[in-house]
Amino acid sequence: MTVRAKVAGIAAGVAVAAGTMVAGAGTANALPSYLVGIDCMGISPNIVDVPYSNQVIVSYLYDRSGLPTFTVHSGASIWGYQSSPTLTWTNLATGASGSLTGHTNISSMFGTGGTVYFTDVPTGAGPVRIDLSVVNTGLVPVPPVTCSGTTDIH
Repeated sequence: MTVRAKVAGIAAGVAVAAGTMVAGAGTANALPSYLVGIDCMGISPNIVDVPYSNQVIVSYLYDRSGLPTFTVHSGASIWGYQSSPTLTWTNLATGASGSLTGHTNISSMFGTGGTVYFTDVPTGAGPVRIDLSVVNTGLVPVPPVTCSGTTDIH
């Protein structure tokens, strides 16, 4: 069997498995997963590096409204460093609010970055303001990266 045939066979197997998992996992009322309209960028604490950037993604671990999972995914770095995002949320309809802090390593040598998950956050449904403050620790102290946006929680 050639290498090309092996790769094609593996790819086909992965596609079938992924399709089966997605088809089996979904429901008619599955809640969406989407990006929050936040654009955070800042200087890397390594200075001579890829600038710090991230995305905030809203998803739902369970099909229950008002309990989203927020994923803060940061871009890669040449050298690597520590990142500590603090996500503060406020439900604009109810006034409920909270704050969560996580920690991750931003991978080095153009890896996949770093990810922090905040699971089943009790925001409640409705418009929710997200304030994100990220402290990145590396060779040089840099100011925290801050940004905010509003999203509709289902």
